[in-house]
Amino acid sequence: MLTPPPGRTGLTRYTMGLPIVLMLLLAATQADFRSPQNLLNFSGQIGALLIVAVGQLFVTLVAGIDLSVGSVMSLASAVAATHSDPLVAVALATALGIAVGGVNGLGVALGGVHPLVMTLSTATFLQGLAYVVLPIPGGTIAPAMTAAATGQVAGVPLPLLWCAAAALVASVVLRRTRFGGHLFAVGGNPRSAYLNGVRVKTVVVGAYMWCAVAAAWAGLFLASRVAAGDPALGASYALESVAAVALGGVQLTGGVGSVAGVVAGVLSLGLMTNGLNLFGVSPFMRGVLTGALLLAAVSLQRRRIVGM
Repeated sequence: MLTPPPGRTGLTRYTMGLPIVLMLLLAATQADFRSPQNLLNFSGQIGALLIVAVGQLFVTLVAGIDLSVGSVMSLASAVAATHSDPLVAVALATALGIAVGGVNGLGVALGGVHPLVMTLSTATFLQGLAYVVLPIPGGTIAPAMTAAATGQVAGVPLPLLWCAAAALVASVVLRRTRFGGHLFAVGGNPRSAYLNGVRVKTVVVGAYMWCAVAAAWAGLFLASRVAAGDPALGASYALESVAAVALGGVQLTGGVGSVAGVVAGVLSLGLMTNGLNLFGVSPFMRGVLTGALLLAAVSLQRRRIVGM
């Protein structure tokens, strides 16, 4: 199975309708929303979330969850802020993602540890390590990395191009590779997948490695955008990445989801945040609304599953 079968993408009218409604509402009520500078800021704001949410999609497709992505982002930013050579920073962050994903995947697939417990334990360890590497926000991000995260090419913001690249790569992997097809098979019915020759445990480990590497790159992107490292940089991204995939119609029970849905979920959260800023609402409301949207998305999924 190289592509998700019809009806397994998780896309619904709610998934695609929410960001459209939010966009129209903001465009009609806030003139600043339509300004080029705000659109530039918006593309930068959603970049890190889209990259990490696409990684979270891989894990969710095999009925898992990764709560360590925020800590991976924080540690990756700390690593980048303490290495002046951008190639070294990227290489170390990527190696970090591979190692963390491997540990999480092996713990879940071979050790039988529940994904929540496994990734929460990893998150706690990595968060402490981030403070060891960079006790306070600061450090120096290589100018080349900052330029890559904030510049423009032919008038197109580079953050927008990074978002498109992340979505494109994930789409190709999920729809055009054997590994992508196996993710859907394992999430849909692991026993059936095993009987059909799928190496279920290997696929699960691979999903967690993809997720952690994506989180590490998201951390690099975010640190480059703010031109500094921060041991708490990714604190909110574990919840937000799960909320994005849930809003995007990805079934948290596995086997159903799409990159298009995740993009829609990220756009919804990004537009919500952008709208709060434009209306002058307290930024603390972001967490309140994110939690409420996650609860609503999960409740809607539950109703669809039980046929209510």
